[in-house]
Amino acid sequence: MPDDVDVAALTVDGWHLTERPGFWAAHWKEQLIDDEDLLLHTWGVPEEVVLDRMRDLYAPRTWPVFTVELAGGAELAVVFRNDADDAGVDYLVLPGAGRNVIEIASLDGHQRGPGLSWPELVATADRQPDDVRRSQVLLLLMPAVGDEATDTPDATSILSQAMRTLGAVEDPTDLAALAASDDAVFWGHVPWAAGAPETEYAPRNPAGPFALSAAERQLVAELLAP
Repeated sequence: MPDDVDVAALTVDGWHLTERPGFWAAHWKEQLIDDEDLLLHTWGVPEEVVLDRMRDLYAPRTWPVFTVELAGGAELAVVFRNDADDAGVDYLVLPGAGRNVIEIASLDGHQRGPGLSWPELVATADRQPDDVRRSQVLLLLMPAVGDEATDTPDATSILSQAMRTLGAVEDPTDLAALAASDDAVFWGHVPWAAGAPETEYAPRNPAGPFALSAAERQLVAELLAP
C-alpha cells in the first residue's frame, strides 16, 4: 500500500454488517455469483437494498474486516481493501505470535487464488461456536474457494442449509448449486494436489508466479487442515 494510506485508521470490524438485510446477496454478487435475479429471489430483497449493502462494503471511507478463528490462536481475515487506486478483497491468514500476515487469495483486477479447498472451508466453519457463525463463515469464505470437490450434492446441501440458517426466504438449492459449480465467478472447479490448487494464479501453488515460500505454504496448510 502507498505510504500515505493509514490502514489502521481505515479498517473496522465488519461483522455487524452481516445482520443487515441483503448483506449475503451483496457479498456474493461481487465475488461469486453473476445471476443477480437468483440472488435477489433467494434472499427476498430488492435491488436497492443490495446496493445499500454494497455501499457499506465498498465505500472508501472504511475498510470492513471480518476475522475468523483458526487453530492455535491464528485467524483468517477478509479485508475489503477500499483504496481508490488499488481496490480489492483480500483473504489473509494471520498466524499470530508476531509472524507475518500471509495472503492466500485476493479478488480484484489482478486476482490471485483460489485460497481455500472445500474441505478446508468446511473444517474452518466447523471450528466455530454455533450454527449461525458456522453458516456465516461458509458464505463469507466461499468466494475464496475454488475446488472440483464442490461438485457434489453434499456441498450443495451444506451451502443450502447455511443460507436457510441465515434467513434465505426461498429455496436456496439453485443458488447453492451455482456457487458450487464450475460457473462460479473467478475460480470454479480447480483440481488440488498435495494441498495445492493447480492454477498459476494461486499463491498456494509452488509453481506459480505468486507462490508463497515453502514455510508459508506449510504454515497455511497446518492452520487450515481439516
